[in-house]
Amino acid sequence: MTLSAFDLHSHTIHSKDGLTHPRSLFKWMRLRGLRGMAVTEHERPSLVKPIVRDDRFLINACEFKTEDFGELIGLFVTEPIPPSTFEETADRIHSQGAITVLPHPRDPLRKEAALRKGLPDELISRHVDLVEGINSRCVLNIFNTWAQRLAVRLAKPVTAGSDAHSFLEIGHAKTFLADISCVEDIRRELKAGRTRIWGYPSFPMWQVPTILWQRIRKMVR
Repeated sequence: MTLSAFDLHSHTIHSKDGLTHPRSLFKWMRLRGLRGMAVTEHERPSLVKPIVRDDRFLINACEFKTEDFGELIGLFVTEPIPPSTFEETADRIHSQGAITVLPHPRDPLRKEAALRKGLPDELISRHVDLVEGINSRCVLNIFNTWAQRLAVRLAKPVTAGSDAHSFLEIGHAKTFLADISCVEDIRRELKAGRTRIWGYPSFPMWQVPTILWQRIRKMVR
């Protein structure tokens, strides 16, 4: 069995607070020992289909903000989804043959986290395929521990993602999948929940440049 590492939560300059240029992603995958990345841009899919280059994979994805219960990631999503409820968003992700991931669900410092929004367990059980067990932008690692406990309690497999908004953070969290040779293998392993995770919190000060950039972009609109 051969394990491959994937960073399943990241952003580029196409997100309002991202600093990484998408053209550099394959370089950073190689430097950080990643077989692939999911580019989870805010509100709109990052790509219309996965990109494969030098046996590495760039996965099309999106981090959607729902109207009632915070954020939800769609992996392999290809089309935009208009603002809607958590349940409707999940259904529309699944209708595209895509996979739902609940990001940073137990981080009380994020206003769009499931914990802050009061997302019911019932909706997680019915509509979430995987729970993000490690998010490197969680300031305290206990928030990731709580996320993993949620996943265990609801019998959900887990993913890990750096939530990188700059190249400095790429690869700080990794989801390991076995025996990957093509895009469909990635999809199959995630749907089956055959994952292993590893990661650590990014240095909090690395978030400052992305916060400043977001404010600058708001000012110049």
